[in-house]
Amino acid sequence: MLNRKNKILAALGAALATAAIGGGVAVANAAPPLPPPSPTVVDIPEPGDTPDAEQAGDTDNLQEGDQNGPEVPDTPPAPAPPGG
Repeated sequence: MLNRKNKILAALGAALATAAIGGGVAVANAAPPLPPPSPTVVDIPEPGDTPDAEQAGDTDNLQEGDQNGPEVPDTPPAPAPPGG
């Protein structure tokens, strides 16, 4: 009797696992991929603007400063305490 019960439980477990895997695959393939989002920021020409040169790099978000220089500390090290 115990052997028959184990076989039934094993078959039921295998059926549930197969259904779970098959359901996951079906859900993953059910919806078509979303189209890429359209740009929300548009560069509107303003008075004094010059048109971009062809193949020009985008420099709108570059930070000013020593971003391309060597690594140097921002502040000099603190002096040693007197009498130390």
